[in-house]
Amino acid sequence: MTGDFCAQLILQADSPLPLYYQLQAKIKSLIDAGFLGCGDRLPSEREIAAQTQVNRLTVRQAITALVNEGVLTRKRGLGTFVAPPKLEHGLTKLTSFTEDMHKRGLKPSTRVLSLAVQPVEKKVSLLLGLGAHEDVIVIERLRLADDKPMAFEVAHLPCRRFPGFLALRVDLALASLYDTLRLHYGIEFTRASETLEARAASGREAELLGIPSGAPLLARERTTYGQGDEPIEYVKSLYRADRYRFMYEVIK
Repeated sequence: MTGDFCAQLILQADSPLPLYYQLQAKIKSLIDAGFLGCGDRLPSEREIAAQTQVNRLTVRQAITALVNEGVLTRKRGLGTFVAPPKLEHGLTKLTSFTEDMHKRGLKPSTRVLSLAVQPVEKKVSLLLGLGAHEDVIVIERLRLADDKPMAFEVAHLPCRRFPGFLALRVDLALASLYDTLRLHYGIEFTRASETLEARAASGREAELLGIPSGAPLLARERTTYGQGDEPIEYVKSLYRADRYRFMYEVIK
């Protein structure tokens, strides 16, 4: 299969497109066509350079672009491999991470990093309609799919809306937060307001998610509302851009 893959890497020297860009597009199209599947090892830079008759720096530039795009992944000492397909998340339906992963046939799991009551920050107080001196419950969690880090999440809940939450001693590594709020506080979620932007991972975020520092993240901020349009949760989630993508449908 590797030989077949290399044989398909034909570039056009007279094309106005740069050689690295041609190679990047060709490798991606061959993966999409099934010449290599998820987890398969890509031919070495030396093999690709010999087949295409371009220098290894050009090959490296094309491969690096595909790694940054999430099509390929590098494993130190082993080579470059076809990455798993990105998970899609629709922005038109309100679901929890646990529900989202179950729908994709993946096993969701959670590591609770911290759970504490803290003074509310100004931005969060505005979003949740709280006074400047109120407290919030802050939950830091690492979200995993099939035991692989997918997202780092920090949720804020108004203490006055959820009295005695810490005393419940719910294991949020096993239980859904949304199910817990429904069961113990009668919450029914009605809608959410979200923003989504790209940014680079900090040192701690990169370490938690198993990615290089500065790698791209999808930063998602969501305010969730209950009955009577009451804001009941603000959460910031940082998703690995190489494993996750969001989609939405525009309806006329």
